[in-house]
Amino acid sequence: MRVLILTSRAGTAHQNAANALVSWFGIQVPHVDVTVLFHEDTCAYNSDATNLYNWIQKKAPWLHKIYWRILETEDFTKPGTVLIGRGHFVEVLRRCLPDLLISTHPHTNRGHFDLAKRVVGPQLRCIVCCTEVDGGFGFTRNWVTRTADGFWAITEPVAVELRKRLFPEQRIAVLGPLLQQPFHAGGPAPLTLPGLPLLVLGSGANGSGNHLELLEQLLPWGGQLEVVALCGHRKDLQNAVQHWAESHPGLAVTALDFQGPEAMAALYRRCWAMVSRPGARTATEALLLGCPLIFHHLGGCMPQELLALRYFRERGLATSIQRACDLAAVVGGWLADPARYQLLRLRYRQCALQADPERVMKYLLHG
Repeated sequence: MRVLILTSRAGTAHQNAANALVSWFGIQVPHVDVTVLFHEDTCAYNSDATNLYNWIQKKAPWLHKIYWRILETEDFTKPGTVLIGRGHFVEVLRRCLPDLLISTHPHTNRGHFDLAKRVVGPQLRCIVCCTEVDGGFGFTRNWVTRTADGFWAITEPVAVELRKRLFPEQRIAVLGPLLQQPFHAGGPAPLTLPGLPLLVLGSGANGSGNHLELLEQLLPWGGQLEVVALCGHRKDLQNAVQHWAESHPGLAVTALDFQGPEAMAALYRRCWAMVSRPGARTATEALLLGCPLIFHHLGGCMPQELLALRYFRERGLATSIQRACDLAAVVGGWLADPARYQLLRLRYRQCALQADPERVMKYLLHG
């Protein structure tokens, strides 16, 4: 069997979903030939568009209110086929001749599935692997294509959104998330944590630029909590955090570079709370393992980030900050009232996502 996975380097959720698929195919069906094609590798235009997306995400998230709406008109450039990056995509299809095509990104569905079936043949099975946790405003129309043979949703609210958009009910499968193996092994985080509370300042692979602002707000609690600052692949940010920590020895701070799945799963299970933008991947990981999140909206909120925020609010899980100084109130409140924090942690356990990797793989392989 041959599998082609379409994904993107925009953000982190889509690429991580593809990585998890590759890993689980290797674990459960090692005889399967898996190829991954990044949207950005098909042509320079797509690469530039992703670079712009990632720049906006880091520097000016509010701009996504404009950029996201522009991308909603993508059908004009993909009228039942692929125009931009078509040549490279067709070349990969002819070389791989996949039996199964999986897309983990909304901009590799519409047009891509149509063209793939024409090149490979109508027997090609095309599946959308949607990384979102909720529907409504922020859920891009580009996820939904009638040529998909199946739509894998990780939550029921996404299935509800699909029904509203008249996607065929019989093609919708609510299967929960598929993360890298360490997230599924070992169960959820314990309800009671040993030692000092560990607060993690989260970051995607691209790195966050707000760590120093947030660290300043945590100085009053030196000796009462520990802090880990994730810096992704940004060595300059890691160096800046390390320098800040040396200048403020009263607060225990560790700056880490990009962490692999095993290290991240262990960190979630040790974590008191994580400060993060409301991205799909962090939300999914936290919901699976039961780690409280503090969503920050510094620089504004992107439309697609409203999905995780809405999902958490509707379940009584949402804690958000609009400014760096808001973090002090949240952390101080939880430290002063441990019982209130424990109720939130219990709520996360009660609302945990259900995951079954074997069921997901059976669906992908056999329908």
